[in-house]
Amino acid sequence: MLIMKKSFIFLLILQIISACSASKEKRQMERTSKEVGVKFTYKPENSVFSGFQLKVIPVDYRLELTEAQNQVIADLITEAFPENEITFDLKNKIEFVDSGVDLETISCSNCGSVIETELWQDGMTKAHETDFADMGFIAPCCKKEVSLNNLKYDTETGFSKYQVTIINPDFDKANHEEFVTLLEKQTGIKMKLIWAKY
Repeated sequence: MLIMKKSFIFLLILQIISACSASKEKRQMERTSKEVGVKFTYKPENSVFSGFQLKVIPVDYRLELTEAQNQVIADLITEAFPENEITFDLKNKIEFVDSGVDLETISCSNCGSVIETELWQDGMTKAHETDFADMGFIAPCCKKEVSLNNLKYDTETGFSKYQVTIINPDFDKANHEEFVTLLEKQTGIKMKLIWAKY
């Protein structure tokens, strides 16, 4: 009887190990090297494409993550969203991470006045020429220099060399501080979420 119980427990452990291995197998990612950096794509068979995305970036836009750090983040996020297509971009230059059509108003971080979109776009074009190494922007309202990163965007946006994009996520599942807290705890990196619609 004792031998049968031990055999049963041993078989159960083997099944759990096999299930974990299978789960990890499903979460393998395709690695693509580009001139601007490296991109990893996780795409399960039943994933659905949509114009709704959840982006995850570090608060520090200058931060360059390693592939090892990305793997830690990828393990956590693919486990949280196993049925969604997810991309992980490690770039060698800073890029603007937007919120799509939800971004409507940009205001001065000094005086709070609304900045005309065309003037902001001119500032973005100029900063893009330096790969956003220089984000200085003279606010037309108060004539003071501010950083494009510090302007007040009416939806969460940011600048970053690293970006995770989750396609068509479950809003209720991800819209929790615990999600960011878990990422920060496991990586030691301050993160923020950007909801985007296209």
